[in-house]
Amino acid sequence: MTNTVLLIEPTIRPNGVQYLSDHFNVILAPDGQEATIIEYLNKFAADALIVRTEKVTKKIFESCPTLKVVGMHGVGLDNIDVVSATENGVLVLNAPFSNYTSVAEHSMMYILALSRNLLVSDKKVRTSEWSYRDQFFPMEINAKNLLIVGMGKIGQDLAKKAKVFNLNVYGFDPFLSESEMRLHGVTKAESLIDILPLCDFISLHAPLTKGTYHMFAAEQFERMKSSAFIINLGRGSLINEASLYDALVHNKIGGAALDVLEEEPPNLHHPLFNLDNVIFTPHFGGDTLEAKDRCSESISLEVGRSLKGQISRNLVNPKALGDARVNQSIKKGVN
Repeated sequence: MTNTVLLIEPTIRPNGVQYLSDHFNVILAPDGQEATIIEYLNKFAADALIVRTEKVTKKIFESCPTLKVVGMHGVGLDNIDVVSATENGVLVLNAPFSNYTSVAEHSMMYILALSRNLLVSDKKVRTSEWSYRDQFFPMEINAKNLLIVGMGKIGQDLAKKAKVFNLNVYGFDPFLSESEMRLHGVTKAESLIDILPLCDFISLHAPLTKGTYHMFAAEQFERMKSSAFIINLGRGSLINEASLYDALVHNKIGGAALDVLEEEPPNLHHPLFNLDNVIFTPHFGGDTLEAKDRCSESISLEVGRSLKGQISRNLVNPKALGDARVNQSIKKGVN
């Protein structure tokens, strides 16, 4: 019997869809609303679901008894109730090795753009204010201090790129040792609050957890240089946006570059939109064409591997393998 995979419009790249269509029945839901996902999973007795940004809730896991595998088209899992998935014997997979280069490049772009006040400079030229060149002096990034918060694949690749520009790179990550940091040419920061006064650039690449929620708020901004810049390519809620606004308005820090926000898409009247020293992009730091193709290929192959009874290298909740909902052939593969 052929397994059925549910995709959601707008869906993954054609290469991933083609692979799935060649091996399984593929169904496309018109939107990612909870009720729609439940309806389509049950209507077609789907075995697997692949999502991009859609929320996969406890209700979905409890309401859809045929669901065995959920694939996340990306790295972050805060849109999936992994605890409920595990309790219901549903495997959760992600694609952690697909877009780290793209995100690291995006961070380097931000570092360079912030150092040259790129958005304001462009605006001045367009409005015949050529004299801006005598009013503002850009800074080199050579020999400046970069703090990377979160030294996973993205942070490691950013460190490599930053070293080419001769930045001094520090890393804050409680899960990596000093010796592991050194392998990437990075100096380990033992204390976040103590390293902040040293930093010229801070780039956030940590996952969103209870421990990292609003890890940058008033206290952290008070410790930063008035010329320092903060970059967020992790999750919007790593930063308390009200505190960030206060820090920017009162010149406590130099500026910010945000690919992610607490509310996405943001309210058109978001106060940060009124500031010239903030750069925004629409949460697409990891969404280059190359990365999206790699991500679609990876998650499709891993979902397919799981449906065929093999253990996925990208399984994030191995405890689910012991539940009765999981295919018996998968459980046998663990022993």
